Amino acid sequence: MRKKGWPESILLLLLLFLLLPSLPACGNSGNSRGALSVASKLDVESQLLTKMYTLLLRKNGYSVKEKAALANSAIIFQALQNGAIDMYPEFTATGLNKLKIPSTYDPQKDYQLVKEGFNKKYQITWLAMAPLNDGYELCTSRENAQKYRIFSISEMLPRISQFALTSPGDGVRFVDGLKRTYHITTKSFKSLRTLDYGLSFQAVKSNKAQITACYGTDATVPQSGFIFLKDDKNGFPAFNPAPIVRNSVLQKYPTLPNVLNPLAPKLTTEGSIQLQTDVANRRKNEGVSTARAITLVATDFLKKQRLL
Repeated sequence: MRKKGWPESILLLLLLFLLLPSLPACGNSGNSRGALSVASKLDVESQLLTKMYTLLLRKNGYSVKEKAALANSAIIFQALQNGAIDMYPEFTATGLNKLKIPSTYDPQKDYQLVKEGFNKKYQITWLAMAPLNDGYELCTSRENAQKYRIFSISEMLPRISQFALTSPGDGVRFVDGLKRTYHITTKSFKSLRTLDYGLSFQAVKSNKAQITACYGTDATVPQSGFIFLKDDKNGFPAFNPAPIVRNSVLQKYPTLPNVLNPLAPKLTTEGSIQLQTDVANRRKNEGVSTARAITLVATDFLKKQRLL
């Protein structure tokens, strides 16, 4: 969630002002197949995905202007619409929310809905979807899991009224969505506090809460001594990533799916957690910047997958 500051409309205008002069020329130059601007959201996972897109595109002859950690969801989507960028990784449940369409809780059906909806409403194409799921989960500390013997959401249910819940503001509606499968909402808990993501974990550590909503590929969850409660009834909708690109760009460069789609099946939830852990370890052990660590980890991954 973006901290309070300037309105997003002003931030977008500033973003466009800064981006447009630096964008590569639209036509081919030299031996380049074409020029593209590829961006990412602020989190490490999104930056890793964008770095992989960039490396694959460059390998296949495209000139790429990379805009890592560019902006939050709302601003980066507007930048794509307005032509300030050409492509970025988006997630299916985020796309459904943009279209104001409820999840079917079937990843393939959700993907088809956003694919058709974005094409019709925004003239934007979703390329191949990865099985990686960065959706919401419920987490607790390992100590709480052992103490209360809760390792899945179903095992939590008999004691739910004893547990205080924390959640980022945008996670509340997804927890309320558990009514469909588990017949619970945030009101089923002893209490609910909406906090910034990191503060939610601190609340559990200090026993001001016992359960928190968390991201399914957050590598800091196991690193911080927490566990994911197994979503044994698939109560949360899936957040599967895919590159999204304006139709006009795809019409100009029709080989983009051939370049990027082979990456999709290689991206898994467990793999994303490991890649983020590798970035943290590189930073710590080698003393490199986050950007450099992301480049090293993404390059190694693509080479191991024989894509680079």
